Parts: sequence; C-alpha cells; structure tokens
Amino acid sequence: MVAKQAAKSTGKKAKSTAKKKPAAGKAPKTAAAARPPERGKNPAYVLIIMGLVTALALLFGKYYTPQRHVVEKTPVKKLDVEKKEEKREKVKEAREKEDGGESKSAREEKTPKTIIIKEVLENRQEENVKIYFVALNEKTDKLYLAPVSRKVVRQPLLENTLRELVKGPTAAEKRKGLLTAIPVELKINSVKVRNKTAEIDFNGAIEHGAAGSILLNRLDQIVYTATQFSGVGSVIIKINGKTRQTLGADGLSISGPLHRRQ
Repeated sequence: MVAKQAAKSTGKKAKSTAKKKPAAGKAPKTAAAARPPERGKNPAYVLIIMGLVTALALLFGKYYTPQRHVVEKTPVKKLDVEKKEEKREKVKEAREKEDGGESKSAREEKTPKTIIIKEVLENRQEENVKIYFVALNEKTDKLYLAPVSRKVVRQPLLENTLRELVKGPTAAEKRKGLLTAIPVELKINSVKVRNKTAEIDFNGAIEHGAAGSILLNRLDQIVYTATQFSGVGSVIIKINGKTRQTLGADGLSISGPLHRRQ
C-alpha cells in the first residue's frame, strides 16, 4: 500500500513537471518582450508636438495685436518752474500795490515804446474835415464857396486837409457842379502854425492863371479850409520859402495875414 501511494505521488510530480516545460519550437517569453513600447520617448511624436505648438504660436502672433497704452510724460520739473515763476510775479505785484507802487502792466503802459505805439495808432486815426470848393449860382452867375466832407488822417491834420483840397472835387462832386480854382500842379512845401496863424509855403504854381476872381476864389478856398480848426485864425501865404507882398498879375496884396471875408 505504501508502494502504491509512492507511485501515485511520483506520477503527479511528473505531470506537473511536464506542464511547466515549454512547448517545442516556441521561445520563452522574457520580461522585456512582455512590456509594451513606451510612446512618450519616441522622437517622432516629440517633433510633431513641437511643430504644432510652433504653428499655433505663429498664428496667434499674426492675428493678435496687443494694444499699447501710450502715456505722455508731463515735464513735471518744467511745469513746477513755470508755476513758481508765475506765483513769484503775482506776489511781487501784490507787494508793489501794497507799497503804493504800480503794477507791471501799469509800468509797461508808461514805457517809451508803448507810448510811441499809442501815439502812432492815434495819429493813424481819421477825422472828418471840410474841404471848400466853389460852385456857380445860376441865378446870379457868381461863384460861391461850397464845403464838402472828407476823412483825413489826424496827424498832421492841417497839412493833410490842405493836400486833400489840392486833389480837387471827385467825379461825383463835379457832376453836382462843384469846381475848384486850385491848380492841379500846386504843391505844399510846408505848413507851420504860430500864434494861431498858419504859414503855408507853396510852390510857384500858386500864381498860375491868377487873375481876377479866380485868384480871389483860390485864396478863399485856402483860407476857409485852413481856418476851420480852432487853433488857426489866419493864414500867411509863402512861395518857395519867401514871403510875398503881392500875388498874381493884378498884384493882389498878401502882405499881412489873410482872414475869412465873412
């Protein structure tokens, strides 16, 4: 019986040993062959991923433009200096006013340059004056003085008014019948006023065609035009700087100051 049990156990061991032996023609499986390949370490996959990332980065950079906020820098130091200077000027003017002095603007108004500019502007202003021409009275066939209004530059007012007289009546005034006894070639050399008497120096044209009533009307035009101003009461006629006793072919006396006849 013991022998039978030993034989059975020996047969079981043989069967188990037979099962463990590999089949003929088949290689035994090793641990390395049983493992699946590691994909993360494949260079091809790494290159593909890097290419995709690069393409996405290029596309993002092409269609996206970041907005830049430009902040202007204010010159703080310059502004501070200007404010300090302005404040200093205001404090200085305030102190001057407190001390009874004049402000900067008031002082500038009294500077020679400012005074000259003001005088020039005032002198360039125009003033309405009267220019005396002559007109014919159809009923009496006599000439009489007819004043018209003109605008002339204020300084020198008298000289500019006399020059306007020499120009004669305008076309519109001539159509209204206004005439002048002043010759067109008459020139004014100088005009001086002393003790309310205007000394007017003419060229020799003052005597051209000076005869009879023409010369009287000529002198009346000059005297009435000059004496319209409050500072002129009479006129002395000079020719090229010389005082004459008579004028014209008829020897009209001009030795003394001439006044208005009316």
